[in-house]
Amino acid sequence: MTSKAFHHRGTEDTENLGDLRVSVVQKPARRFAGIELSLIRQINALATPLCVNLGIGEPNIEPDENLRKLAVDAAANGSWHYTPNPGTLSLRKLIAGDSGFEPNEVCVTAGTEEALFSIFQAYVDPGDEVLVPNPGFLAYATLARIAGATAVPYDLEPPQWRVDADALMKKITPKTKLIIVNSPSNPLGSVIDDGTLLTIANAGPLVVSDEVYSEIWYDAPPPSMLGLSDNVIVVGGMSKSHAMTGLRLGWAIAAEAVMKPIVTAHQYIATCASAFSQSLAEAILMRPAWNRAWLENVRAQFAKQREKALTAIARELEVDIPPPAGAFYAFVPVPACDTVTFAKTLATDAAVLVIPGVAFGSLGEGFIRISYAAKLDDISYGIGQIGRWLRAAGR
Repeated sequence: MTSKAFHHRGTEDTENLGDLRVSVVQKPARRFAGIELSLIRQINALATPLCVNLGIGEPNIEPDENLRKLAVDAAANGSWHYTPNPGTLSLRKLIAGDSGFEPNEVCVTAGTEEALFSIFQAYVDPGDEVLVPNPGFLAYATLARIAGATAVPYDLEPPQWRVDADALMKKITPKTKLIIVNSPSNPLGSVIDDGTLLTIANAGPLVVSDEVYSEIWYDAPPPSMLGLSDNVIVVGGMSKSHAMTGLRLGWAIAAEAVMKPIVTAHQYIATCASAFSQSLAEAILMRPAWNRAWLENVRAQFAKQREKALTAIARELEVDIPPPAGAFYAFVPVPACDTVTFAKTLATDAAVLVIPGVAFGSLGEGFIRISYAAKLDDISYGIGQIGRWLRAAGR
């Protein structure tokens, strides 16, 4: 009698057929060839309890007593069952607000990352091209690759990191399926002006406007692409603005015809967003006065942290950069070096985490992303550690 036993060792399965041992290596799908955990996660994996973390893109905001009460009520009284695939009707109405969009033009997702994944799966075919900002959030190019498409970068030039609309338009080809826009920008903190957004909205291809940082601004609210054309898909969420990164609550808004395949993709990826997170989001949006006060406090906190970061960067790194207009990142030039090695060395030798700029595209080489979503003392100490390391190394 022949016996079979299977032993699982990582990705290698060994099958016993009597005395014959056949080793079968399970290879990942070709679409994941060369795709690894992001440099952001790789750097953060180097953290020790002694590290000052100026790397992670997570707000250092804690829920206040009122927000915690809303969460308790949402857990106690909200549904624990499936919601409709695109989200509860009542929440979609609140997200649409007075924008002119209908609830069936809103899809609530498991965070903005899932919204982006659903959009790419709904619209991007192998052989397509996707225009992505350079520097820009690293997920955009990766999502294009997973879909079998080519990510085509369009350049943002320092120090203001402006989008050259004419240069972007020249990148469009018959293969261009999506144009990705991110304003306020991760990692740059820059904001794109109305005129440029309008030009991009009417360029022809579908446009995905990632506006997850739209509520974190300093001098003036950033313009939105919502409603600029029927080709625009706006992605937003509450992760960054309401300390809800772990609750995974985002959304996409688009014209009904554009939205339909996105909802279908979302259904097969997540079924629906967390019912609890939807109930909490609804409770927040139903209280506009409280929500306005919350957001004002959030912006005031980040304004103080931005000032502390800019002061420390000028003093310790001897660099003056334009104040970021939104989000909570400073993209800072450093002396010529391999910034991946530099960031890893800072983590191990100086106990401070920052993200190498090249993680966000080729034009990020020579820069580091500093997240000032941290305590004021940590911002000063962490940037001071970078300066001390550079001076000790003779940079």
